[in-house]
Amino acid sequence: MTSRRALFFICWVAFIIYAVFLAPDGNEGYLQQLMTMDDPDPLLLTVFSLLGIYPAAFAVVLLSEDDSRVPAWPFVIGSFMLGAFALIPYFFISSGNSVRKVRTPRVFLKFLQSIGLKSLLFAGTIALMIYGMIQGSAALYTQAFQVSQFVHIMTVDFVVLTLLSIYVIFWRESKQNRSNNRHWLGLIPVIGLLSYILMKKEEAD
Repeated sequence: MTSRRALFFICWVAFIIYAVFLAPDGNEGYLQQLMTMDDPDPLLLTVFSLLGIYPAAFAVVLLSEDDSRVPAWPFVIGSFMLGAFALIPYFFISSGNSVRKVRTPRVFLKFLQSIGLKSLLFAGTIALMIYGMIQGSAALYTQAFQVSQFVHIMTVDFVVLTLLSIYVIFWRESKQNRSNNRHWLGLIPVIGLLSYILMKKEEAD
């Protein structure tokens, strides 16, 4: 096992241990509020919604390059439900080496690479962030983070996905033998990865 794969495995195990043993064990009804849209705090709703956009952004990158021995699509699908818990294993199970043609069906690949989808994800992200920052309450979110297991893990998952996006940009640039100075875009939550995806489209055009 390479050092990269070992590091991802350790991070994945640590993430699970943290979620199970170190996160708060309370519920406080935040998940129910979000699922039923029972007047949830806008900032909580924003982060919860962005955790649906993040997997879509990773899908665009990973499924466009799904040519290694281990298929990426099961991990991408799992990330829509489990976030980084499902996505990280791909990076320690797969070597990342190209051994075949991209396995993503051509029609679906065209959809993933369409400027319409990428623009919609980007615009939705901007709108959600503005809504959350203007209407949301940082104090309420902090309180929820401290007492709710769901909000706590949701927030940590969001941070882990942000860090993972740095590596994914680096990985794709390295795979295409390009300069790796764009991977720091991943530090900007969601917007950074989507900006990178949009720039790649512009270069292709």
